Amino acid sequence: MTTTTPDQWIRDLFSDRANRTGPGMVALDPKDSAKIIAFGGGYPDADSLPIQDIAESTRIALERDGEWALQYAFGTGVPELVDTLLDKLRRDQGIEATRENVLITNGASQALGLIFEAFVDPGDVIISEAPFFLGTVHRCRASGADVREIPLDDEGLDVAALESTLNELKAEGKQAKFLYLVPNFQNPTGITYSPERREAILNLCKAHGVPVLEDDAYYDLRFEGDAVPTFYGLADEPGQVMYCGTFSKIIGAGMRLGWVVAHPTVIAHLSGLKTDAGTPAFASHVVAEFTGSGTLAEHIGTLKDVYRHRRDVMLAELEAKLPDGCSWTRPTGGFFIWLTLPEGLDCADVAAACVEQGLQIGIGKNFFTTGKGAENIRLAYSFNDDEEIERGVDILATVIRDQLDSARN
Repeated sequence: MTTTTPDQWIRDLFSDRANRTGPGMVALDPKDSAKIIAFGGGYPDADSLPIQDIAESTRIALERDGEWALQYAFGTGVPELVDTLLDKLRRDQGIEATRENVLITNGASQALGLIFEAFVDPGDVIISEAPFFLGTVHRCRASGADVREIPLDDEGLDVAALESTLNELKAEGKQAKFLYLVPNFQNPTGITYSPERREAILNLCKAHGVPVLEDDAYYDLRFEGDAVPTFYGLADEPGQVMYCGTFSKIIGAGMRLGWVVAHPTVIAHLSGLKTDAGTPAFASHVVAEFTGSGTLAEHIGTLKDVYRHRRDVMLAELEAKLPDGCSWTRPTGGFFIWLTLPEGLDCADVAAACVEQGLQIGIGKNFFTTGKGAENIRLAYSFNDDEEIERGVDILATVIRDQLDSARN
């Protein structure tokens, strides 16, 4: 009789999806991020979390609607939060929508996951900017998608490359399910799509019948320049754009509240795929009070000042300390800087040496499905204070110089 270990026979029963996805993080303590210099993750600034304001909003929400705040919230979202969100989107993003266009989700990550579940079967084509958000890279692998990556420049994805890809798909007899992009302070590069680039992309996608999945997690965190219209606001055809956003970056990631704005048919099907008995009513009522009272707008102003300062400190440190051959983006908002290493260095080697000295950085290869990015690093300036940013860049600069010396000898 053949015997197998419990681990092996369990593995043999996994679905194809579970095998494509692979294991996740187990027994992770979020507080561990405070024990290192965390340039690797997009953590919001801890000192700016609105703890007292959230406590007051919680008190008001429970006194007013406690019996509903502690109930299930089946459907597309607590109406108080949906209406408050619609007001915000209209005022800030210039997006006109109704309740039928909105689904409240457990963070923008669930929103993206539901869209992949609704649209993508194994082998289906999606088009994505590249590099792109590692959470979406993970979704692509889990879904078994055939990903066609389009390179970025400082104004957005390359329109000529997009057109070429769309024509290639047409010649192959294939239809892309959607184009994925992060147009504002892109994750991981920090770049923002120009208005002209947005119009050109929308026109191409419309001509080829490809919807746009607009992931706009950082829209509110602009420190410089004028706001640029969203793809959703620019689109002239219903259903052309699915717009995702989140309260994670502007209130607190622990609230786990995000949204999708899309055609009612899309919203209805996404809602049908939700299996969580409703996005938490408690958090929804609290955030509705926090947002509707005007506290959110004031808080966003504070966050812009904090993140602008952090960005300026990191840019100055990079300029002063990194050796020749390094280059990096200069974002006008958001959390991230995308660094290109000198020729011959590998991001995984640099990251491993940095970890030994207490610095975590983002490995460039994690932001592609194709294995590209060996020369790149994502740096987040959002979480660490000035002194930690200075120490972190010191470590990074020393590691790069050491590895350059080793490569030359």
